[in-house]
Amino acid sequence: MSALYSEKPSISLGRSSGFRALRVIGLLTMLGLGACAAPKNVFVLLPDKDGTTGAIEIRNSAGTQKISKPNQAIRVADKETKPQAPTTFSDTEIEKEWGEVLRVSPLAPKTFLLYFRTGTDRLTAESEAQFPEIFAEIKNFPAAELSVVGHTDRTGSAASNARLSLKRAKATLRRLTEAGLRHKRVEVDSHGEINPLIPTADGVAEPRNRRVEVTIR
Repeated sequence: MSALYSEKPSISLGRSSGFRALRVIGLLTMLGLGACAAPKNVFVLLPDKDGTTGAIEIRNSAGTQKISKPNQAIRVADKETKPQAPTTFSDTEIEKEWGEVLRVSPLAPKTFLLYFRTGTDRLTAESEAQFPEIFAEIKNFPAAELSVVGHTDRTGSAASNARLSLKRAKATLRRLTEAGLRHKRVEVDSHGEINPLIPTADGVAEPRNRRVEVTIR
């Protein structure tokens, strides 16, 4: 999900909900929206590439408005005026007003989850098959930065899982390098068992927690 807005320091973007990541594109000049004379502070909520949409909340000293549907917009005159009720832009209107900005704006980060055989740093066959997709995505980022973060389930001790998660992260980087990765801006980290994708009790073998997260940004 992303949001387009024209920005004044007095208008703040408040807390958001219903989304994992909010990418905000700030237009540092006022948006001239056709016949709309004022207000010219405009926030537009756009869906992610997969069609999902989160929510943003626009708040100032006069009130609050929330939007959670694709292409919904809120206009705000100034910090003393309550944000107006939401309206909706058509795809044609968004393309007309912001198409050029969207085409040159930074891409949202992309994360791949690679899963491992229990107790090892060996990828599953399904995860091995994801490498062509990862390299295809890297090409979409002109100056790609990668983070490679290892995780485990909660079988074994916390200390051994810390070692195993780092081993998985390093093995993934090695696998990427062997497949042709030449980027120098790569961060390798590990979380052991402390950041599970699926929370479980201690000692539970959960395949989805035996993973490395590769994020491209």
